[in-house]
Amino acid sequence: MDKLNQALDLFTEGLRSDPEVRLDIRRELQSHLEEKIAEETIAGHSDEESLELALKTFGSPVEVADDLADANRQRMKFRARMRLLAGTLLIPAVIICAIFSLNVGSSFNFLGSIFSVGEASTLNKVGKIFSFNIFPRYTPEQQFILYGDHTKKTNAERQKAIWDKFPDNKIYAANYITSLMGSWSYDGKNRDFVLSEIGRAERLDPDNALYNYLAAGIMLKAACKEIALPQKDRKIQTQYRIEIKDRALLEKAMREYLIGVNKKYCSSYTKDLLKQRLQIIGRADSLGGQLEQISVAAGTILPNLSFYRSMSIIMPEYAGFLIKEGKKQEALQYLNTWQQFIRHINSDGDYLIGVLVTAAIARIDMEKLPPLYEKLGMAKTAKKVVKDAELLYAPVKEFKEKVRLFKFKPAVNYGGGALTNVLLPGLGREFTNEELAPERHVEYVFCQKITLAVINLLLLIGIIFATGTALYWRLRSGSRLLLLTPPPRTMLKIMSLSIILPGIIYFALTQIEPLSGYNFGITFNFPRFIAQMSLLLLFIPAIVMILTGRYVATRCRELGVEIPPPSGKFQKILAMVGLAVLVIMAFTPLFIKPPYFINSPAIFVLSAGGVILAGWIILRIAHLVSIIFSGKKYNVYYGAVARMVALTLALAVLVTTCIFRPILDWRETKFIQADKLIFGSAESFTRVENDVIRELKNKMDQALNKIQPTP
Repeated sequence: MDKLNQALDLFTEGLRSDPEVRLDIRRELQSHLEEKIAEETIAGHSDEESLELALKTFGSPVEVADDLADANRQRMKFRARMRLLAGTLLIPAVIICAIFSLNVGSSFNFLGSIFSVGEASTLNKVGKIFSFNIFPRYTPEQQFILYGDHTKKTNAERQKAIWDKFPDNKIYAANYITSLMGSWSYDGKNRDFVLSEIGRAERLDPDNALYNYLAAGIMLKAACKEIALPQKDRKIQTQYRIEIKDRALLEKAMREYLIGVNKKYCSSYTKDLLKQRLQIIGRADSLGGQLEQISVAAGTILPNLSFYRSMSIIMPEYAGFLIKEGKKQEALQYLNTWQQFIRHINSDGDYLIGVLVTAAIARIDMEKLPPLYEKLGMAKTAKKVVKDAELLYAPVKEFKEKVRLFKFKPAVNYGGGALTNVLLPGLGREFTNEELAPERHVEYVFCQKITLAVINLLLLIGIIFATGTALYWRLRSGSRLLLLTPPPRTMLKIMSLSIILPGIIYFALTQIEPLSGYNFGITFNFPRFIAQMSLLLLFIPAIVMILTGRYVATRCRELGVEIPPPSGKFQKILAMVGLAVLVIMAFTPLFIKPPYFINSPAIFVLSAGGVILAGWIILRIAHLVSIIFSGKKYNVYYGAVARMVALTLALAVLVTTCIFRPILDWRETKFIQADKLIFGSAESFTRVENDVIRELKNKMDQALNKIQPTP
């Protein structure tokens, strides 16, 4: 009777979603079988023989299960039909959820922010294709403040639209003028238009010297030509000779400069605009958000610095012309403005480059002004100018010396991430490995998220391929393969061993930094990181295939279904050797000694393992292709494997999306919040750069307060 019950369970397996229908059909089958068994017993067969003969009359359990499921589908209750429908819609739902939840396009956009400039880069274009922004991040007005009117052709026109909408806002006026100056060409064709726009902004902000300096700078570009003199010693600052092309325009420009230097303040409002835009972006807890903030800060243009420098060169030259012409009082009027000019531009130096330009101007004044004062018979004043200018230049001189000493410190080169190595070496500060760790780990987590997106992409491709293969084999075999569908317990086991366990092992190993290499920046650890990610990419589908194949093979043996022979030893050897190479490469402790670490041997070993595994993959694909075009001998087996693989991969996508991705997001946020160097600045590119700028500006302000006005 045990064998009879087992047979009845197999025959009605396709009806398990509706227990009542299954029980009813089971009773009917049992009645028919018992009648047949009785007939065979009367014919003289034993009980066991009678059961075997009775079962043979019904045919293959696989075919019986399929036929009964099809014949009784209409009798199944609504709840059971919904369960069947849910199973049918599982794969499409998983595909849609994975694409939207992973947001692969954002990864391409972030990479585009790192490796390219501008919205037209290839990575940004790919990112737009794969981005699914159902809910806009910014309101139309916020988008407008951030980027201007995108219907306009040039950046200046886009920024002008902001000022046109808020005509009384001084910040937007200055932003438009600096954008206009950034795109202004020196050919003089649109000089009158630019000067008129500057005048319009000056009427809104009459006490701001910025507009006078910009207007003077435009006129100076047309009135004079700076010619660099031959330079024998690179350590000495480049000297220039001024060639006057339009004396009247030169005098007009210098009068404009004099008007500006006597105004109350000079401000381009760059910091105010940056703060406003960063407030719109909001607090960023991901690398992508932080890169967007850095990108917004980097997008700030500072054309005024070039004009400040030109005026610092031309003003002494103009004063020299006046002295030669006997206009000593007029020349002195210009010479005595140097301190106020430096006060103005130092107060507006909100970026490191601005502070450096201010110091460079102090150095120019230190070299050019004293000889002119001596020509006027003011030797004491000349000495005072040298002393005062040296005092102003001293903070930056000290800073540059620190930069020279700390630029090649191993702690930055080896212990920092890619952003650290780009942004921090030029700041003249030494950092500990503990200070560099958060940003370094953020980059690792970001790359892990990219890898997770790749894994899910491969899983989705696998789902589509496996589903198509299952349908193909179903058509060839004519069977719905209901008896080979795994129970939930088996699916849970496969999921745990193929998806969850490898993820846990990988996470545990990466916490051991000598093994993972995460105590070094990803630039130096990149070959090993690729090996680690490759192991995940290979192990997850490989374990899924192995466990699925074993279950289906065992089930087929129970049902008498033919299974193909195992793969050859050569393929197994290739797979084992390739995986061994990757494991060694991925978790061999990494040691770096200054000054350099050569990645070539690591890349060679990694390439060798990749070639071996590629050979194994090619052989496996060729084997599968040969099977597809073979006969129907193993169609039931391969159909069942494909169907089960599709289901397993679909569940794997849910696990990676709903478990692994949130964990990575949480870790990314945690490291960003712990970082004190790169992330979180609302005023400059990085926190530490903002600290350096504030320190240098304060020292220069203290120096300016110490010196007395030039008499």
